[in-house]
Amino acid sequence: MLSIQTIDRTLEQRDYDRLLRDLGRNGLVMPLPLRVQLAESPVGAHGLGLRRLVELSYGPTALIRQLVDKLARAQTPNGAITDAAGRDSALLTACFLAGMGRVLRDHQGKLAAQQSQVELAYDQALTALAAMQQDDGLFATGQDRNLRDRLLTSGFIAYLLIDAPDFAARCHGHALLSALENHLDHCDPATAQLIEMARLTRLIPESIASHPHRQPQRTSKPSLLNAA
Repeated sequence: MLSIQTIDRTLEQRDYDRLLRDLGRNGLVMPLPLRVQLAESPVGAHGLGLRRLVELSYGPTALIRQLVDKLARAQTPNGAITDAAGRDSALLTACFLAGMGRVLRDHQGKLAAQQSQVELAYDQALTALAAMQQDDGLFATGQDRNLRDRLLTSGFIAYLLIDAPDFAARCHGHALLSALENHLDHCDPATAQLIEMARLTRLIPESIASHPHRQPQRTSKPSLLNAA
């Protein structure tokens, strides 16, 4: 079990790849090519680490507040997160949103002076991510070389964020899931797994998603298109 103390120690040592590996062992679906990309920037580990910290905490801790500040400082003026080459990154911006969004969702009303900072940073990042969505519904990030790369990136973004209503509305969740389903024949097994996880996340009510020990009751397996 990944503890708060382990996350704190790993972040202090700046061992971002280790933290990402530990998050993967604790249930976060993260294919190796994505983990390699995410380890190149502190934002990947900070955003996903923050997401996990909030899940383990009853309220904003000193480490959570520290990560919120670090993430906010990493934003460009347009709200995006850039990769090592200085390019706007849909992947890193999604990790930013995953962390900040979980803070807003689970610690609403407990953030005091940081409330407006988190809300503004989240809204700007969501606007930036929406601008990186292409006409076909998929996202594109600077390191994506071909359709398979775009599908992997977009599948991970859907997996992380599709259960957030504001993401689904502003980043056209239906179009995203439709595009992913339409290209299933072009996906490798890791991408197909992310798409399946995104589909299941989209089907689970938020009350259950916030308490994973509660198991939803389903008698059939509807398509992605119906889930959106």
